[in-house]
Amino acid sequence: MDCNGNTESIPGKEVVCKIGIIADVQYADIDDKYNFRKTRLRFYRKALTLLQRAVTDWSAEKVDCVLQLGDVIDGFNKDENTSKSALATIFEVLRGFPGPVYHTWGNHELYNFTQEELKRSALFSGIMPECECPKGKSYYSFHLHRKLKVVVLNCYEISMLGLPEDSAEYKQAEAMIKGNNSNENLNSPDGLRGTCRRFVKLNGALSASQLKWLTEHLREAESAKENVIIVGHCPIYKQSANSMDLLLNCTDAMTVVTEFGECVVCYLAGHDHEGGSSVDSSGILHVTFPGTVESMETDSYATAHLYNDKLIILGKGSYSTYKTALRYPLD
Repeated sequence: MDCNGNTESIPGKEVVCKIGIIADVQYADIDDKYNFRKTRLRFYRKALTLLQRAVTDWSAEKVDCVLQLGDVIDGFNKDENTSKSALATIFEVLRGFPGPVYHTWGNHELYNFTQEELKRSALFSGIMPECECPKGKSYYSFHLHRKLKVVVLNCYEISMLGLPEDSAEYKQAEAMIKGNNSNENLNSPDGLRGTCRRFVKLNGALSASQLKWLTEHLREAESAKENVIIVGHCPIYKQSANSMDLLLNCTDAMTVVTEFGECVVCYLAGHDHEGGSSVDSSGILHVTFPGTVESMETDSYATAHLYNDKLIILGKGSYSTYKTALRYPLD
């Protein structure tokens, strides 16, 4: 059976389909540098090599599709005036993969481009024919199998990044952040405690309309007994990531996701370069994949193997391995 639910006989094979996963490549044609807080070294050119290795392995392994979890190019490209050329270099590598690549946006995409520019770029996957995307929006969904839906969020729909300063979305994000963070540098969490450390400019939020859309999708999936994988750049569960990297309205997102926990298999994110994972009270696996740009390994990606009753995420190099049961069997 392939990812569209078509049956074919493959002796000895149990895998329904395979999904490549990579996060925070942050490619730039610049020398290695430390991160903002001078705690972790980033290998900007090596990140492209790691992406190339992932594409080569996924192609050889006959992976069906790839989920790119955001920050595929680094913000330094904006300073170097290389945003377009860096993105072109990334897509030259991704064209080596024979299947579809589904993208979500991170803060580094928004350092380089406005959200309207991204909607007109190859980083907007909602326009792909198999994807369902509300008109004028940048979040979308698609089916990998008739009983498995992937929901891709825009974690920066409400944001101080990539939006006009006079827009309602920018002003809403500004109010959320400045209402909780009095630092002159709004990217700094200094003085903030616990999950309040998330109120920094490099994070964003889901709008009320996106939360409603997500609720409707999960309600429909639960009714149809479909499994759901949710993808977003920012983590939403505090036990799965550094609190500084959580979605601004992670509490609202978690309320929606756990309300329909019977159909949600996992939530996949990037953003926190150290990575992390946890299972919430509804049994949903939350995985935050580490930043490929900071990997000291020769590989930095994962391949998820979908079976009739489970999902196994096989990490390679700096990525770990996870296993979780599906909510409903695929057959």
